[in-house]
Amino acid sequence: MEEIYLFNPEHDLALAHGAHNYTAPPFARRLRYDLRLLPAWLATAGAYIAVPDDAPIDEDRRWLKDHHLEVTPITISEIADLGPCRIHPWGWDATLRHQLLQAGVSPDYLPTDEQLDWIRRLSHRRMTIAVHQALGNTFSPCPVELSTVEDVTAFMHRHQGCYLKMPWSGSGKGIYRVIDPSGDNHVPRWIAGALHRQGSLLCEVALDRVQDFAIECMCSDGRTTLTGYSVFDSDFHSQFGSGRVAPMTELHQLLLDMYPALDQVVEEALKAIDSLIAPHYSGPLGIDMMLYRDDKGEIALNPCVEINLRMTMGMVTAAMGNHHGLHGDFSITASQSGYCLKI
Repeated sequence: MEEIYLFNPEHDLALAHGAHNYTAPPFARRLRYDLRLLPAWLATAGAYIAVPDDAPIDEDRRWLKDHHLEVTPITISEIADLGPCRIHPWGWDATLRHQLLQAGVSPDYLPTDEQLDWIRRLSHRRMTIAVHQALGNTFSPCPVELSTVEDVTAFMHRHQGCYLKMPWSGSGKGIYRVIDPSGDNHVPRWIAGALHRQGSLLCEVALDRVQDFAIECMCSDGRTTLTGYSVFDSDFHSQFGSGRVAPMTELHQLLLDMYPALDQVVEEALKAIDSLIAPHYSGPLGIDMMLYRDDKGEIALNPCVEINLRMTMGMVTAAMGNHHGLHGDFSITASQSGYCLKI
């Protein structure tokens, strides 16, 4: 059976839309095109990378060869010609399933509507609350889900610098950092629009960030397995900035040096995912965590900032360090000419 990888970074936006007829905005379409070969770092040798039909295949082949990546680019319209296959997208959603069906891919190789419904439900940010509760709410302030303008407004006035997060969004999109509630004329409209579109907001107090990191996992047969760590930096609005590329052992030790109880917390987090998510989902999963300085000036842990039921940039950096022997920093830069990777 052929293995096919595909980059669809608009996945989180498609989940928010909820139906199969989502049209991604220009920036997401450009990102999908420019970084179409990104999954090659994650792919097994001999796999295929599905790229847009108008991609320069010969140029892509040269790039893959230059980077010693033993995969083959094919267009999305060519997937159906391969026969039996396993498709590994950045993330599964109804829009991607519809696109692949239109391209002639057999539904036998695609998730069912029920499976997609589970993915969407479990991708809701309220799952972070469930994980905090499973861990006893003993590490950091737990997010609060609110559904009225009045309640959200009261929260942000109580917690200056707080974060307001839409239930479905990713990579820093759909997140509003409120610094001055009284002087921010845009935030009331943003809150009202977000509640109208998605029904609620997840509200979080700001923490004195020390280090962002994630545990990268795989859910299969009802169990969750740790596959790696990623250490990264995010910006003021929690958007991914850059990731550290290094072997897993090095990243693990870096985090242990800052927070010696890490392994026990990770073990408990995996048990929580085993209970809450793994019975209903098979595939890659990342849990963003954060080390922060508490009121006593000591290093503390937020064990669940985000849960991503999809591939992540952290999985890419982990693969670069563990399987491709690279070392350094990974970032995505945007310019008028498009997006590109820097390692």
